[in-house]
Amino acid sequence: MSALILAETQWTVSGLSQGISRPDGNAKSRRAYDYFFEGADWSATDLAQLHAEYVFDQLQVGTGDDVLLHIDDTFAGKTGDATDGVARLYNPVEGETELGNKLVTSCLQVGEVYVPYLARMYVPEDLATDFDEPFKKKTEIAVEEIVTPLQLPAGAALTVVFDSAYYGDERVATIQNQGHNVVCRLKSDKHVSPQGVVWTQRVDAFASTLEYESTTITVRGKEKTYDIASKIVEIEDVGPVKIVASKTEDTTRHYLSTDLGRSAAEILELVEHRWNIETVHEESNAKFGFKQYQLEGKQAIERYLQLVFLAWTLVTFAERANVAFWEERGGLSVRLDHAKEAYLVETMLEITEKVAPVAPLAGATEQLHELVREFSWSSLANSFVAVIEV
Repeated sequence: MSALILAETQWTVSGLSQGISRPDGNAKSRRAYDYFFEGADWSATDLAQLHAEYVFDQLQVGTGDDVLLHIDDTFAGKTGDATDGVARLYNPVEGETELGNKLVTSCLQVGEVYVPYLARMYVPEDLATDFDEPFKKKTEIAVEEIVTPLQLPAGAALTVVFDSAYYGDERVATIQNQGHNVVCRLKSDKHVSPQGVVWTQRVDAFASTLEYESTTITVRGKEKTYDIASKIVEIEDVGPVKIVASKTEDTTRHYLSTDLGRSAAEILELVEHRWNIETVHEESNAKFGFKQYQLEGKQAIERYLQLVFLAWTLVTFAERANVAFWEERGGLSVRLDHAKEAYLVETMLEITEKVAPVAPLAGATEQLHELVREFSWSSLANSFVAVIEV
């Protein structure tokens, strides 16, 4: 974990093992780190649950509290096909197919705090025979391997939030049967029916008959105004749901909530919160090398991703106690940088105590904060190693 948090550019297994090994000449070999990711007896899913329990404990989640689980996927480009699951897949950033992996991802949110939770690799159907597991669509991976394993604190409620690409009547029903709610976007051609009738019509046609009113919501510090309308309808194989139609100047979108008691504004807020997972993709890659793995096996990659997610969470909660900092120091990217810096300062203080136990440490923290900005971890580590070896 230290190597993931402190590294800036070397997120390969080799780079991480060097990052951990440098301070100790008797450290384990690269082979030990390969075994840790490839063959050791531990489960990324179990680690994800422990990760979630840590989050729930830190945020004191309990009876009556709402937890959001955002589901999405992201593309990780690769230059060769040696890695499991690599194929020509759609990269939404470039708007075309490229060689790479597709990763089904998730993040947990409680109030305004969100952290990554669990990721799974999508393997195309023509490559599924290479694995002992049957082929699964992304929607199946999301429900069976991400939603289902999550255990909540007693009395807490879960709402799963995803885009229209993950909608499916059967998947929504499965999540409902597990005692959870769903909020998602609907494609305009999805058929719904008014309650108590047998005929159906497209959701866009039905929504056009409703009365709209202006509503302003605030999400991620920004105000957004929509013309919205809502109605409880029925969907075959799902049952009664509340649909919400939102209009801006040039766009109309349609959403669904299985919680009939939520207001239209509340449903739109949950939909807007889903964009937090895009921030998770971007920042976990920039700060912790989320997509920069150089591992070949599916299990090893999924384990690596879980450690990346845990690294994000540890540094995030390390800074949460400093409320003034979170309110005044800008966006998440800045805060993650500061949290990594603080983690490094604490590491350096521990090293300093071992190298020079008699040296006064009063006021050292602020001084070290300034020094950290001037040096990379590698140069600092090398200088400490040189002192230790002397």
